[in-house]
This record gives sequence, C-alpha cells and structure tokens, in this order.
Amino acid sequence: MNIEEKDRLLSLLKYEAEKNYCREVVTIAQGQNLKMGTIVGEKTADGMYKQVSLVDPTDEEATTDGTEIPIGVLLQDVDASTAAQQGLIVARDAIVVESQLIFPEGATADQKKAIKKGLEARGIVSRIAA
Repeated sequence: MNIEEKDRLLSLLKYEAEKNYCREVVTIAQGQNLKMGTIVGEKTADGMYKQVSLVDPTDEEATTDGTEIPIGVLLQDVDASTAAQQGLIVARDAIVVESQLIFPEGATADQKKAIKKGLEARGIVSRIAA
C-alpha cells in the first residue's frame, strides 16, 4: 500500500504578519480546479477570482479584465469546476516559497518575474527557501 502525503500549508506559507489581517476569503469563479499555491487575480466585472492571467506587453490592444493583476496566493485547493466556490488566499504581508507557486501555463521567465513583482507590491514576497 502506498501512502501519499498532500502538500501542507507550511510547505507554501513560511510567514504572515497576522492571519486575520493577511488572509481573505474570496470566491473562485466557476470552471477552475485550482491547487494550493495558485496565484490569483480578481475579475473587475464580477469580483470573482481566477488564476492570474498573462498579458502580452507588446500587444497594445489587449483587453484586460483585472485578472492580470496578482492579488494573492491560494492557501488551499479549490475545485470550482461546476460551481463557484469560496477559497482562502494570503493577500498581504507574507513570505511564500517560490517553488510552491503555481503560475499560468506557458508563463515565460519575464512574465513570472512581473507576476512576482505584483505580489511584492502587496507585501507577498517569494523566496527560494524560507
């Protein structure tokens, strides 16, 4: 028999100032199955959260919906495949382990750097090892 241990919160979150200040309960939009460590952004039109989206900085006509701005990091798995679900994010003043962050598929090194800068602006710092 194989026993598989799931990732634990401490493998992602190494420091937060005070959990009642740093964490937010958000609504994850339907159609997503997100894992702990996913970087999320808020859709301006409806306030729902989705995995942060990628924007091509060379495309001056690209439309944006707000999800391109990183707001936080999921602290739990959230399966919103069939219906919107609540999830818990760290939204400010925290240190997370970089290797545990989940970026959008296909993100380039420059796009990942920009996303991390967006998190840093909110006080969420990533470290290779914390």
